[in-house]
Amino acid sequence: MAVVPAILCCLTLTSAHPHSGPAGHVATQVETSGWAQSSLSWVNKQTCRWLSNCGTERSSGERLLYQDLSSSQQMPLSQGSPLDRPDSSTFWTSGLENPEDWSKEEHLSRNIPQYVYDYTPYVHLFSGEQFWPCDIAEHLVHTSPYANYTLIRSMENDRTLDNLDELNEYGHFAYLKSEDNVEERPDWLGGSSNIPRGPEDLYDKPSDLVSKNPLVESGHVRGQKRWNEFGRHGSEGRGKPSDKLQERGGHSSAPAVLIVVPKEDGVVDAFWFYFYSYNLGNKVLNIRFGNHVGDWEHSMVRFRNGTPEAVYISEHGAGEAYAYHAIEKYGKRPVIYSATGTHAIYATPGLHPYVLPWGLLHDQTDKGPLWDPNLNHHAYVYNYTSRQLKSSAQTPYAPVSWFNFKGHWGDKIYPMSDKRQYQFWGQYHYVSGPFGPRFKNLGRKKVCQNMREQCIIRHWLGEEEGSNDGEKKLPGEEIGDAIEGPETAE
Repeated sequence: MAVVPAILCCLTLTSAHPHSGPAGHVATQVETSGWAQSSLSWVNKQTCRWLSNCGTERSSGERLLYQDLSSSQQMPLSQGSPLDRPDSSTFWTSGLENPEDWSKEEHLSRNIPQYVYDYTPYVHLFSGEQFWPCDIAEHLVHTSPYANYTLIRSMENDRTLDNLDELNEYGHFAYLKSEDNVEERPDWLGGSSNIPRGPEDLYDKPSDLVSKNPLVESGHVRGQKRWNEFGRHGSEGRGKPSDKLQERGGHSSAPAVLIVVPKEDGVVDAFWFYFYSYNLGNKVLNIRFGNHVGDWEHSMVRFRNGTPEAVYISEHGAGEAYAYHAIEKYGKRPVIYSATGTHAIYATPGLHPYVLPWGLLHDQTDKGPLWDPNLNHHAYVYNYTSRQLKSSAQTPYAPVSWFNFKGHWGDKIYPMSDKRQYQFWGQYHYVSGPFGPRFKNLGRKKVCQNMREQCIIRHWLGEEEGSNDGEKKLPGEEIGDAIEGPETAE
């Protein structure tokens, strides 16, 4: 009987895209049959030959492999002398704006309303996470610009958050490729220095932590850099914490990005973007698929006349929408959960199956380190009709050019000749890095990211309607239907 699940799994994998997104970021993005035949694996070659499972033809017709750096070429940014490396922290203050020149109206238009911060989602990262939040500025120092598999030498040592859009002449064929072998797990890829911390981390000894820190009662032992599993299954994992948890939780050295989008009828969408330098794919039948360099996730809180109405959270190229009253909260702020490895976001702790039956493919969340994006972020306002991003009055010197970058924030899918790469029924061990926030449909009318599908706003948590405050309904029409604007894929 074990054969039946395996066959169904293979058939599902053939048509499913566990981590799909915009064009160029799907697990099945591959090259020509000749590209597949270059594989070092005999199984892959025979699969291509007899089952025609070689992937789809690329429209560009290019067959380039990564080019080695010549000996006469300049050293990459991350490999030069520490004294010669750019200070990535200055990247975030490289914007060209001068707030002293703004008119009163301009200043008001760039001001982030206080209610946006009052309802910023808390993020529980997974207790056993290996790849923590990262800074896109630091990410630039450890990557090099490529056009498909060819190094763009003109910008190899001259790229910042304020000139990244100069790569747009290569369009979607631009990639920010890791300068390190990702399988060697360099420190910058894991971001362990960015694990959220609070004042309780100042205690020197675990004994002091136990005696003074109320978070220990919830199974959180931050001083030892270790988090016990807490409430992974069922409603017992959604208990309300003390006020001290809100006061102490969550500073990360990795800044989040806030983009506030005013719309019609008193609607304001507050997008919080979370960046990770690496996405560790999940396993199916003990085979891991979908690893990639660079990972953008986001949540969005929709306000109407300053009142929160709904929360959207991203999951594997799609996502879920919840009425604000239904979502878990610490105080009045929403609480969301980031899955281990993939960083997909969910509304509850526990196991979250997707795509495949019997839970063969699933994410896992728990009440690990609490991340408060309010404590370290860069804020912007966005005009979705003109598609113009501006730095906010809160962070006026933050650059904007990185937002306009049209390429990928990671490596291009590895060739089959790369010993790190393998495929099984159309799914690949390593896939291409993602596009950035400008492609997350910031001008959406409905709460959900995908405008082509029905947007279902849940009024409950859990699997069954009514299991958690599900009887309440929001007043008026369904959220989003009254907002007019372009239905773009941006």
